[in-house]
Amino acid sequence: MIAILSRKRQVYSIPSGRAIYGDLQSEGKVLTSRRYGLTGKPDKVIRRGDEIIPYEFKSTEADSPRTGHLLQMGVYFLILEDNYAGAIIRKGVLKYRTRAFEVRNTPELRERVLRTAQLMRATRGIPRRNHDNPGKCFRCSFKDACSQRLIK
Repeated sequence: MIAILSRKRQVYSIPSGRAIYGDLQSEGKVLTSRRYGLTGKPDKVIRRGDEIIPYEFKSTEADSPRTGHLLQMGVYFLILEDNYAGAIIRKGVLKYRTRAFEVRNTPELRERVLRTAQLMRATRGIPRRNHDNPGKCFRCSFKDACSQRLIK
């Protein structure tokens, strides 16, 4: 059993350590940062000593991390910082179908996330669906509240 788990971690680039949160195969609760007004659901959060490592799996291919996914990881850094006081959050893992990328928790990423969140709040409008993919809607955690969903 341990060999199977170890192989899965390797194949999916899941960092070693103890899983303390997961949303890959279940309805993980939405994590919130009241300080920044952000919410999110990382696929997995690993604890290794004092270090916390968010992990996000994408079922698509990518030669480099996509901008939205980098911002998503940056949101996770801020949320986890608020939820796990004293934890060290240096990096996260963004795993695409065949490639994994380490995303560093940098001041530049943090500033970009906060700036983007501020811009989004400033619009005060209803967000517009940015795709025509029913599968994407089916997997979305906000589908029940979305007035623009493609699936009923």
